[in-house]
Amino acid sequence: MFFHQDGTRIKDIRKSFASACRRAGINDFRPHDMSMRHTCAAWLVQSGVSIREASELLRHSNIQVTMRYAYLAPENIRAAVTKLESESPSHYRHTEARGDVLKIV
Repeated sequence: MFFHQDGTRIKDIRKSFASACRRAGINDFRPHDMSMRHTCAAWLVQSGVSIREASELLRHSNIQVTMRYAYLAPENIRAAVTKLESESPSHYRHTEARGDVLKIV
C-alpha cells in the first residue's frame, strides 16, 4: 500500500509511518492498529470494485484472502445475476442450452 516516488514498493514502512504520525501529532499508533488494509478492502468491495480487482490492488497472497469481504456487497452479486438474466438468448448461443443457467434469488 506504500510506494516510493519511483513506484517501487516500500517493504518496511515503520520509520516513514512513525514520521508521518509525528508530523500529524498522532501518538502511540501502529500501521495495523485500525486495520487500514481491512478498511480499504471493505470500502473497495462496498463501492462495487470486483473481488479480483480488490485482491490485486491490495496485493493479497491469494484471492481467498479477499473473499472474506464478499459478504459486504451482496448487491454486487445480485446485479451480476440481473445483468446475466437481461442478456438476450443469442448471447448464450455458444452453450446451446440457456436452461442450464441457474437463477439465483
